[in-house]
Amino acid sequence: MLALVLFAVGCNKASQSSSGGAVLAKVNGGSITSTDFKKQLEDLAPQMQQAVVSDPKARKEFLEDLIGIELVIQEAKRQGLDKDAEFKKRQDMLRKELERRIQDDVKNELFNGVLKKELGDKLGKVAPPTDQEVSAYYDMHKDKMKTAAGKQVSLKEAEQQLKMRILQEKRRDLYLEFAKGLKAKAKVSVDDKAMEAAISEFSKPQGLDLSHMNAQPAPGGKEDVKK
Repeated sequence: MLALVLFAVGCNKASQSSSGGAVLAKVNGGSITSTDFKKQLEDLAPQMQQAVVSDPKARKEFLEDLIGIELVIQEAKRQGLDKDAEFKKRQDMLRKELERRIQDDVKNELFNGVLKKELGDKLGKVAPPTDQEVSAYYDMHKDKMKTAAGKQVSLKEAEQQLKMRILQEKRRDLYLEFAKGLKAKAKVSVDDKAMEAAISEFSKPQGLDLSHMNAQPAPGGKEDVKK
């Protein structure tokens, strides 16, 4: 549907930009492409997405917003704000954070991939907890089964969540057994002093720095196995 809407405005293959996609609007020396449009559209709430897709007026207003944003960014560059030392410092920080997130995503993909390959069948065959297991688990953790107001939560009220928790713990036990086997064949050393230093540094009170915060539109998440 989105592709039909974008090409209905009269764009064709002859109007392609280096960033990819048909050019929807030229703004001074820059341009807004269908790729840009789609990316921004995906950040909207579902109802707003539907409005832009189905309503020509809303679509025009949305494109006008993108043109306005492009003009403001161009003006910022004209004023040399992109050359500002503080701006460059923040960009370096954002770049490092992005690289860290990409590495985390890569690690999670590898982690989940090998678990699926090695433990997929076993994880899928883990038996749901019995009523006796749920009851025993509840009795063992009864002192923690309370609401924020301190009211005791009954077994019946907590039953479904406890079943899920116990099932997760059974699956985690399979992972721990697998990891234990890998560790037995690996060379692992732990620097306790370095660990204490890291914890000490982490425990230091941190000041709240709001200097980098700017007002931005609220963005519009795959359930993963986490290490």
